[in-house]
Amino acid sequence: MGFLRVSPSSAPQLAHDIPPIPATRSLADRSLNRRSFLAAGTALTGSLLFAGGATAASQAAPVRRAQLVPQRAEGSSRATSWPIPPTGSSLVVTDLEIVTLTPTSVTFSWTTRTGLETSDDTVPPLHAADTEVRLAPALHRGTLPSIYHDPTPRGVHLITIRGLTPNTCYRFECRSQNIVASPSLITTNRVNEPTATGQFTTLTQPPGDYVTTVAFINDTHIGETPQGLILGVYPPPIQQLPGRDPYPTVMLRETLRELRNQGIRHLFINGDCTSEARPAEVAAFRGLLKAFGTYQRHWFVTRGNHDRPHTPSSDPTAHYEDFPVLAGTKNHRDPWGMAFVPRQKMWETRIGNLRVIGLDSTRLDAPNGEIGLSQFTQLRRTLANDPNMPTIVMCHHPVTRESALTNVAGPSFILNKKDRDTLQNILATTPGAFLMVSGHTHRAKRVAPDQAQNVDFLETASTKDYPCGYTLVHLYTGGYTVNFHRTSSPGALEWASRSRWSVNGLSATVLLGSTADRNYTRQCDLSRLAH
Repeated sequence: MGFLRVSPSSAPQLAHDIPPIPATRSLADRSLNRRSFLAAGTALTGSLLFAGGATAASQAAPVRRAQLVPQRAEGSSRATSWPIPPTGSSLVVTDLEIVTLTPTSVTFSWTTRTGLETSDDTVPPLHAADTEVRLAPALHRGTLPSIYHDPTPRGVHLITIRGLTPNTCYRFECRSQNIVASPSLITTNRVNEPTATGQFTTLTQPPGDYVTTVAFINDTHIGETPQGLILGVYPPPIQQLPGRDPYPTVMLRETLRELRNQGIRHLFINGDCTSEARPAEVAAFRGLLKAFGTYQRHWFVTRGNHDRPHTPSSDPTAHYEDFPVLAGTKNHRDPWGMAFVPRQKMWETRIGNLRVIGLDSTRLDAPNGEIGLSQFTQLRRTLANDPNMPTIVMCHHPVTRESALTNVAGPSFILNKKDRDTLQNILATTPGAFLMVSGHTHRAKRVAPDQAQNVDFLETASTKDYPCGYTLVHLYTGGYTVNFHRTSSPGALEWASRSRWSVNGLSATVLLGSTADRNYTRQCDLSRLAH
């Protein structure tokens, strides 16, 4: 029996044959803005936690996706925690990640480079090598079979293995030039993290019928450059390579293309669409989204703190003065609000029997969040009209105590405590509310609820910088799966492998999150979605 190896740049082709073996079930803003807060906290956290540095690299190549029959695996494929080249070899095979894990597939990523020294632009150079995955069910003993091998040389390796069995444990090795890839981050070396143990368990399939999939992205920051500055010119920022389009443009354009190619019909952009809501940035953002579909039909936006109203004096070259003074302010102008949603206004949309609500959690001239009384009044009224309707709520700022205590910039960085408590009390009395999505921290993290125990709280990872991708929520009548995907075009992979080195390589350990933060199944009653 053969399997399909599919590249985005070529048609499917029959690959070498592999004998099938039955799968076995497992037991088992400027000077000191939001960006500065985030980066400074990342640097401090990394300095305390990340001893010895990290290793990775930055050369992109077309992603290869494989569809195959699951095979048996050997007893162990645990990799070393530090990517030490074997004797006689200078190749480092590193940055191993399980990017995406679904009930029937897994996506691996790693990089290959020569030596341990960084280049002048702070990004370690890549070394092109082959791509190999060995994988089998965990209870199989013996040598792990090679189920995928592509001799095409590349420095960034991204491969999806399909055709796996839900809720099944597999062992794996990812190799280049016969060297086993190793994880390089604190996150990916944690105890019980699949990249540290050499095994993973596919997600449980949600019960019931599949209904639809919706996509979430955030922190696209159109107009931003460069990446990773904290104060002044320190640390050395990550720059886009000469001749390339600006990295926020690359990441948004390629993410939209990938979502369209997957047949995604509804996209929600959760704030920080622009760098500083300059009129040209707002126009460029909207121009890119036109390729995806129609605003307020196919795609929807919330405001982030970078999209807030600005004064003309904040950037005399931006042409804020071409817009009217925002009511209630002395001289703030709101290009973003005039293009999309007025300041501190809630919106609601329906996708069949799914209700999605967007809140504006931004303040004037501040990176942290607040929600005004008028929005809370509208939210209560909207939810009370049908409290049992399956509902997703989104706003840019995180809204839980755990988010306050664990984000690197501290409790003052997110939604204020009074508004967090008010929002969660409203959600706690709404049986249909099941998911609350936020951005702002640029990290992938699933956090615990406070009052609203009926709601799943999720911070989704940034699109414009590492880990560089989007989050899909696959909805069933008996629950849903959440999956993060790295945007897989050559230009996107190239930038992901560069932005991974932001803040001297420290930010990646904070932003990636655990495999379980990025990929999970939750069972809940969403039967009304089918009505």
